[in-house]
Amino acid sequence: MSSSLLRRTLTATLVTAGSFACYWTYLTVNQERLLFDARRRPPRDLPDGIDAYSHPVPGGLFRGYTYHADHEGVRDLLFYLPGRGEDVLETLQFMKWLPGGMGFATFDYRGLGHSDGMPSEAAAVADASQFLLHIRRAFPGVRVHVVGRSLGTGVAIQLADLQDFESLQLITPYDSLLEIVRKRFPLVPLRQLMRHHFDSISHCKKVVQSTKVLLAERDDVVPHACSERLMAAWPGPVAVQTIAGADHYTIVEFPETWLALCEFAQQVPHQPPPAHEGPRHAPKAPPPDVTETGVPLPLSAAR
Repeated sequence: MSSSLLRRTLTATLVTAGSFACYWTYLTVNQERLLFDARRRPPRDLPDGIDAYSHPVPGGLFRGYTYHADHEGVRDLLFYLPGRGEDVLETLQFMKWLPGGMGFATFDYRGLGHSDGMPSEAAAVADASQFLLHIRRAFPGVRVHVVGRSLGTGVAIQLADLQDFESLQLITPYDSLLEIVRKRFPLVPLRQLMRHHFDSISHCKKVVQSTKVLLAERDDVVPHACSERLMAAWPGPVAVQTIAGADHYTIVEFPETWLALCEFAQQVPHQPPPAHEGPRHAPKAPPPDVTETGVPLPLSAAR
């Protein structure tokens, strides 16, 4: 090999290696915003019947929302953990399909929508747990049913180890977010670079709640094989339903989805604990940056 060809080969190799290094560095530095599709949204007033909630986090406030047509008549409540980049204030339009006696609560992940701060797996789980404590205080005696969608299924499964609730429903769940991302970035050493694995197939071992999975008929984001691996690892029985005509993005737009969620929640047997027993376990303490000072906000959902 001539010296000039050797130099060109070496130069091309170094340029390629440098490009990969720059790309990997970009993914590593920006992974929180990329994984959560973190985008702020302009301030707007909340729809009628929606109450706002907040608790302080580093960089500002975490924000959540509760809905109830009749506060005194709420018997069951869906606690909805949204998908990646989901505009939950848009999702609230589907509350028209909730039956009487059914409440609803949801939130923006940190750095998304109207919540401040930096998103992360640990922060998402801690904020969901903190908000659920508030829901228990605001709706005493109401049965809470946790619903996770896509990214939020990983949060919901981990929440089951922190607090008691009546049922768990998962919309287009995955076995591991690391595996989903790995298929999109096959040349990136993700196990070493990703800080947020959302390893649902490991966390699900502790779930004791009645569980249902809703699948989209077509799903190019979370292949059915990923959901099936999760269900195969589940410690108990799992009810499964496929929403005909839906895909990964449109599944929440189908009234059949909300009917299925509500019917499953309402059919879960009432199981009040004996008077001498407490909950299965006391709620675990959130990390230091999440406090017990959640307070209602005025109707404006953002600063």
